[in-house]
Amino acid sequence: MWAIKILTGPQAGLIYPIKEGKHTLGRAPTCDVKIASNSVSKEHATLLAVGDKLIISDLDSRNGTFVNGVKIQNQRLNPGDKLSLHDVLVDILQTNADSVNVPAVMPGAAPVPAWAGNAAVRLQEQQFAQAPAFQDPQLMAQQQVQSAYAEDPVAAQPIGSHDFLSNVNAYIDNVAMPGVYAIAKAMPYRWALAMLVLVYVVVVTALSIVPIVSTTKANIQNESIRRARSIARNVRDNNKKYILEHNDAAIDLRSAELEEGVTSVMIINAKDGTVVAPANKRGEYVNKPFVNQARREDREYTDYIDDQNLGVSVPIAAYNPETGNQSTVAYAMVLYDVGSLAMTPKEELSLFVETLAIALVAGVFLFFFLYKVVEQPIEAAGLQLDDALREGRDDLKTEYHFPALERLLSNVNSALSRIGQVSAGGQMPVVINRDYEATNLVRMISMAAMTVNAIDERVIATNPTFDRLVGGGLNLVGQSLAIIPDVSLQQNLMELLQSMRNSAGDIATSSIPFSGQQYEICGQVVMGASEPAYFLFTIGPVGGDS
Repeated sequence: MWAIKILTGPQAGLIYPIKEGKHTLGRAPTCDVKIASNSVSKEHATLLAVGDKLIISDLDSRNGTFVNGVKIQNQRLNPGDKLSLHDVLVDILQTNADSVNVPAVMPGAAPVPAWAGNAAVRLQEQQFAQAPAFQDPQLMAQQQVQSAYAEDPVAAQPIGSHDFLSNVNAYIDNVAMPGVYAIAKAMPYRWALAMLVLVYVVVVTALSIVPIVSTTKANIQNESIRRARSIARNVRDNNKKYILEHNDAAIDLRSAELEEGVTSVMIINAKDGTVVAPANKRGEYVNKPFVNQARREDREYTDYIDDQNLGVSVPIAAYNPETGNQSTVAYAMVLYDVGSLAMTPKEELSLFVETLAIALVAGVFLFFFLYKVVEQPIEAAGLQLDDALREGRDDLKTEYHFPALERLLSNVNSALSRIGQVSAGGQMPVVINRDYEATNLVRMISMAAMTVNAIDERVIATNPTFDRLVGGGLNLVGQSLAIIPDVSLQQNLMELLQSMRNSAGDIATSSIPFSGQQYEICGQVVMGASEPAYFLFTIGPVGGDS
């Protein structure tokens, strides 16, 4: 019999039995196992239990499903595997006691806190294996979840704009921007910035043409309707007398037919639908949808016959002595080609070129000012650094609200201060690039290794072995440890960081399973002049070669 235990989040410590069949995991109320996390999709994944097999399948979740730190779509699970539903870590358990009613929550067991580590998890697993049968497990699970929500009301809030913006920022930082940075590294920075401005100008120009053409087309259509209706009214007014006198030979449509855009002019008998004029079609019956609909409407009627042709019908009325009212005796109909006023592809291209030329002139000014805005703070900092080196000062600052530059100057001030201290002791200062040192050190180690900056706890370097072991396809360099997809590994590393800060001279160790095999994590502080410079981590199988 299978079961899962939630190790992190407000439901930490809950144990759910997985019986034979399919079970849905997610935050929706309809899921078989409801996960209390805004980062988990409504229907995140399914667990299929068939005999001694347990298979996990991701349901195209927003943040993905990971098994032992590796993103999966479908995979068979083994006892001891760690399942990550974004920020919720789940342990896979198995017991041979199929007849035992597994409690959804261990009686008397407190949730496992995030800092408790593997020892606390193993302790509760032992308690679970030894637990007696317990009645109504679902009720106890609901009480535990309600209690967790009461203690952490923030976790109970529905997913909102903050979570959406966080996902957008993560996508930009990890997917979009690395490509932009690669362009900036491949060419002079000035030209990289110019290329970005050029792309911006071209894209904005192309997008601006769309509403311009759309508005122009709408205006042309309105003007075509107005002109066609005016021509039809003139035909009515000029020939109404002859129609009422039944003098068909005197009807003249020549002036209307010569109007630009007019493709056809007709006068249709209202009674039988035959053509009254022009003379070469007189007596013919016109069975066309537009003509038939215009006769039914019995009023001024306008409609598009197709994308290019517009039809307008104007009734010709006369006094009917039998009814005492005006009645329609004929219709003046005009077919008009809208394309005669529309913009041609050549004209649209000309409009795009003209707009692009204007935008490029504006883009040149934009590029000039952008480059100067980026260049000036750096030049000012460089001049300050020259003066500081000559005068032995360490008080660099910037007038610009530029956090990245402010952090850089703070580090430079710290470096200048250390150089001054060493120089005061009568020794020549030796400046070492610790990032290069940390990167080279990781490359020299064959087992999985990573170095982390001691100041801001961001990753300096990883080796290929570490990348293959952790997985996820992420570039961790320059990123916080919080980006590591394996939540268990992430927590172990954070605990070791704190341990190494408290005891810099000792090797900090921990262990974690990967794909059913136990691995040991070792951490060592590499000191700077007076405080830690960076942390070195290695991960290797227990009992393997180090």
